[in-house]
Amino acid sequence: MRCASVIRLVERMVAFVPRKSESKTEVAAAQVPGQVQRLSLFGPPLLLEGEDAAAYDELLARMCAAVKPVDVIDEMLVADIVALQWEVLRWRRLKRTLMQEVALKALERFLIDRLESNYALHEEHFQSYLAEILKNNFPPEQAEMLAAECAPNTDEANDKLGRVLISIGLGMNDVLDDARADKAKELAQEYVRVNETP
Repeated sequence: MRCASVIRLVERMVAFVPRKSESKTEVAAAQVPGQVQRLSLFGPPLLLEGEDAAAYDELLARMCAAVKPVDVIDEMLVADIVALQWEVLRWRRLKRTLMQEVALKALERFLIDRLESNYALHEEHFQSYLAEILKNNFPPEQAEMLAAECAPNTDEANDKLGRVLISIGLGMNDVLDDARADKAKELAQEYVRVNETP
């Protein structure tokens, strides 16, 4: 109750304060044409690395244009409102990013399941993935040839793949799982790129 009474009292007092037509900040801003004047009295904006300072300046400029602060009290309120609005925008960006990350992981799990049940969907990818692994242990041409021989989903190719992988200390299931995960991630990222709004 008491807080509400104080607020009403302050509002009534502010209503009777005569306003000047121009503040010192506006005079200073007019002296630097073409630049957005931050309210330097309140320090630089608290931007995180990678945040767009120009967007912050635009928000501040638009707020100042709408409110037209005439004294330091108005300037304090504008600085606070801009900082709070920037925080709201930051949290919205974070929320969107987190939601996209969860959706991306779900899409990757779904794609891994589809790729596991249908080898033909990623046979070509598996061959190039296997060739990259084998290049660490064999000459590039031999690695490419071995990958081409081991990639088809036949008993003979699977036996050869198992022997080749054992010879370099890898398990066939691990390599297949990693290849499927790599392909699923690639497909999910492509989906995000295609469906991103500009």
